[in-house]
Amino acid sequence: MKQSNHYTYRRLLLPLAIAAISTPALAQTLEEVVVTAQYREESLTDVPIAITAIGAEELRTSGIDDLNGVSMRTPGFSMGSFTPSQPQLYIRGIGSNDDGAAGDQSVVVFLDGVYLGRTAGQAFDLFDLERIEVLRGPQGTLYGKNAAGGAINVVSQKPTDEFSGEVEASAGDLGYMATRAKINGAISDNVAGKLSVSYKERDGYVESLAADMDDLNGYESSAIRGQLLIDASEDLELLITADYAEDDRNGPGRNVGYTYGAEQAVRLNPANPNPGFYQNLIESEPRSEIETWGLSLKADWQIGEGTFTSITAYRETEADAVDVAVSSAFRFQNAFTGLGFSGVATLDNPVVENSEQFTQEFRYALNLSDNLFLQTGFFYLNEQVERVESSIVVCDYACATVPAAFRPATLPVAKTTQNNETDSYGLFAQGIWSVNDRTDITLGARYTYEEKEASNVGNANGLNVVSPYDVEMSEDWSAFTPKLAVNYAISDDVSAYASVTTGFKSGGYQGMAPDGVAASTPFDEEQVTNFEMGVKGTLLDGTMRVGLAAFSSDYTDLQVLRVVGVNQVIDNAGEADIQGLEIEGQWAVSDNFQLLATYAYLDTEYTELAAASASEGNALRNAPENAYSISALFNYPVASGNVSARADFTSKDEAYQDIENRELAAMPAYEVLNLRLAYTPASEQWEVAGWVKNALDEEYLAHNSVIAPLAELALPAAPMTWGVTVNYRFGQ
Repeated sequence: MKQSNHYTYRRLLLPLAIAAISTPALAQTLEEVVVTAQYREESLTDVPIAITAIGAEELRTSGIDDLNGVSMRTPGFSMGSFTPSQPQLYIRGIGSNDDGAAGDQSVVVFLDGVYLGRTAGQAFDLFDLERIEVLRGPQGTLYGKNAAGGAINVVSQKPTDEFSGEVEASAGDLGYMATRAKINGAISDNVAGKLSVSYKERDGYVESLAADMDDLNGYESSAIRGQLLIDASEDLELLITADYAEDDRNGPGRNVGYTYGAEQAVRLNPANPNPGFYQNLIESEPRSEIETWGLSLKADWQIGEGTFTSITAYRETEADAVDVAVSSAFRFQNAFTGLGFSGVATLDNPVVENSEQFTQEFRYALNLSDNLFLQTGFFYLNEQVERVESSIVVCDYACATVPAAFRPATLPVAKTTQNNETDSYGLFAQGIWSVNDRTDITLGARYTYEEKEASNVGNANGLNVVSPYDVEMSEDWSAFTPKLAVNYAISDDVSAYASVTTGFKSGGYQGMAPDGVAASTPFDEEQVTNFEMGVKGTLLDGTMRVGLAAFSSDYTDLQVLRVVGVNQVIDNAGEADIQGLEIEGQWAVSDNFQLLATYAYLDTEYTELAAASASEGNALRNAPENAYSISALFNYPVASGNVSARADFTSKDEAYQDIENRELAAMPAYEVLNLRLAYTPASEQWEVAGWVKNALDEEYLAHNSVIAPLAELALPAAPMTWGVTVNYRFGQ
């Protein structure tokens, strides 16, 4: 992997620093950022929670169109993609790698208040949004199910009565094409509607030297969302939403790696090809096909002095994927020929998963008095998941002792048919007491009860499924998760808070288990207590907004994934400690120049690992010690309109991907720079922009892991790409 171009980076920062010093200190005040993290509209600087909020215009101009882009701009948030249908979200070192039918996520995603259970259903295009809110740390009071690590709120734009619309088209290298469009307006006197569509495609950037495949990691995706906002009466508002999305990818297209098994067997022979960073030696094509859709009805009803809210939703997700886990073709695996065999084997991992979920949430919020706000609620989830996962080992090394004439093409196929039904119930209440003009106290609690009924049928291959099994099991978990926060207004513009919050993630069952005992033995729930202090506010006459949070989290029975040979095992780490510091800032240096910056420091440690005591003291997964981002936004009025430019730079330290902290399985440190230049006429009706992503052409990874000692599973992120986007707006 080539080194980051620090010299280029310094050359880019120098003019930014000069501009910041030389620009006059006259600037418009920053607009207030309103969030709904506590299910009511509040100023970002008034909420005693560490929140990153990214609005619609910021999402558009920074080119953020998926959750990975959000993670680049959020302190403490890291994301990887083992496969396109298995994104892995981590906040402050806490997330989930388990992909079994009876496993859950520690970082929870909500779309317009609707919980998205399976990871495949979270891999959607971000379009037509009002904002994204990332709540860091446990959210165990107001948010349903498992929000032990954090919550991500994706909020779409609601329909309005004013007729308006927007069309956006993009084109770029690697065959990139994208189109987004929406239309909005009144349908009748009391009904407003909105229809939004999105389509994008791009060729791949990884090629195979062993087969005619040069489009690995290419994709094609489309989505549509329709909404109706109905004023049923003066006291009742209804929002009906329907959405559908497809995502097809030629991936994951990994590279060959440098050390383990098949990779080393290739590289030890100088007669073999020497694949580069964006090359491999696979002969069968990986793929991922995801289809997801949903319906929801949100009702806001004024009852008495308060508002009753009901959110009823149904969602389905289907995923069909094949992962080619070992990247080297047989004919190049000949380094060990003198030892009596010609090489190792290839490993394919097909997965078909179907999930259905129904959720119902009721909330009632009211001001009991001038200084006391109360919110209570009930949450119910029924989720049904069927997952068929196979492991196909194409025979070679494993069959070395069998004469070639009688050698089978593949070993027996390992296959697990997993079924799980989850019923989850939650009762919650949270009150905010304004003690005086400067001090608010928040007190909340939630009781969660969850039951899982599961079955697992395993067909053995003698490797990762050692013996056949057919098991049925049932287990339940419950937790009481209180919260206490104190918010104090130091001045009219700056406040400080201290909080103690708790979180819970229910237990579950192993997916592709090696035997019946492992398949039927549940792993325990994980629990967390988080202590946090923070300062938020605006400075310099409202031209600067800052937020700082320092925290310490204690996890008990943290669920961790261990790779034992070719098996993936879910264990409970007895204890894990996390301390950290997060900083966010936005400064309108002048009317024409803004700076945005984030920084996160993480100190993580497994303090107790009963099943792997040798790894005690190691850092947690996906927890880079230092990570920061800097964005510079320039805005220059010209006679005919406006020219704008922005530069977004992100840097993250090395992050381990296993509890053993193996360097081969780590995500190496990386630095990524994105650039954009745009022109908008005085009418502001259209815009044309040119952009470059990964402008330094950094060779970095989107994910990494190992199957020791067989293979590395390094997934390269995209190289430098460029393109042009044209946006046209009409109506109000």
